[in-house]
Amino acid sequence: MQESSLECFLYHSQLAPGADTTCIAGIIKTARSFNGSAGITGMLVFDGERFFQYVEGPARQLGLLVESISRDERHINFTPMFPQTRIDQRRFAKWSMAYVIVEDTEHLGTISKLEGPGALAKLQELLPLLDVQ
Repeated sequence: MQESSLECFLYHSQLAPGADTTCIAGIIKTARSFNGSAGITGMLVFDGERFFQYVEGPARQLGLLVESISRDERHINFTPMFPQTRIDQRRFAKWSMAYVIVEDTEHLGTISKLEGPGALAKLQELLPLLDVQ
């Protein structure tokens, strides 16, 4: 069954100065709870300095989430890479928020220079490493 009004969004940002990397556990816990109730799925990648997050779901809920993420003080330089865009089907239908910490900062550096589908394709190379829920 195809869902109506699905959209996706991809961004990258940096951990805010003074924010501790231990905040990531709280981010994941909150995201998994909120996303599950809002019908949002996606993935978060962190390399100790940069965040890359792809989310998908109902347009209204996704818009509210993106607004909330953009104001979160635990990160800076919020940079949309794939603006909120209509999609026909989910990429991560079973994951409220998949997550991985990567040590290969060069891989994420490459992704940060890409836009749209190119960035998403490169990010998907990390799928085998994800902790999913």
